[in-house]
Amino acid sequence: MVDFELTFKDNNGHLLVIMPTVVTRLLVYRQLHWNSKEAAGVLIGERRGPHLVVQDISEPGNGDIRSRYSVDRRGSHHQTVVDEAFIRSSGTLQYLGEWHTHPEDKPSPSAKDLSSWRRHLVDSEQMLLVIVGREEMWAAKKIADTIIPLNKI
Repeated sequence: MVDFELTFKDNNGHLLVIMPTVVTRLLVYRQLHWNSKEAAGVLIGERRGPHLVVQDISEPGNGDIRSRYSVDRRGSHHQTVVDEAFIRSSGTLQYLGEWHTHPEDKPSPSAKDLSSWRRHLVDSEQMLLVIVGREEMWAAKKIADTIIPLNKI
């Protein structure tokens, strides 16, 4: 198990903190072998003013369509995980965004990722985007139609 949190910040000093238990779970899905399939889920956590804290995720499961270079998060279990976290926390934990993997050491979003996020991830709140690579994670915020990459600290 990882015993450190991952922290990112934007140019305004606003933080994204991914708790150690979540980091551990995300790292399980790294595409370390030639036949590893992409994985995806949702990010669940707290909005603390302009700061975001990821405390839980949904994980791949039934209904998801996975291949080496793409993933389609279709399983209904993802929404169930969000709903249960919301109820369990009396509304403190909520859906914050999306995560998925890429089979590259230092991941970056593909044109398909960018297009999909702009089309499907619509909210008045800032949303999180995380890509788990083999060696690093990439993170960004989506505010309206703008995707703002975050810097790891």
